[in-house]
Amino acid sequence: MENLNKQELTLSRIQLIADISQTAQCNQQEFLMVMSLISDLAGQVLPHNHSDAVFYNVIKDDRH
Repeated sequence: MENLNKQELTLSRIQLIADISQTAQCNQQEFLMVMSLISDLAGQVLPHNHSDAVFYNVIKDDRH
């Protein structure tokens, strides 16, 4: 249950950062910083951080 609460809090933070960056007029450097923040936050709550699996699944699905 505690893990779920941490994930919800992190997703809320990610959503807030993304919403603010969309409405603000960010330059390229600020946008890269926002993406880095989002990546760091997501990496803290993803179990085992298997980001490569996302790409492999897309490639397998794309080969119908």
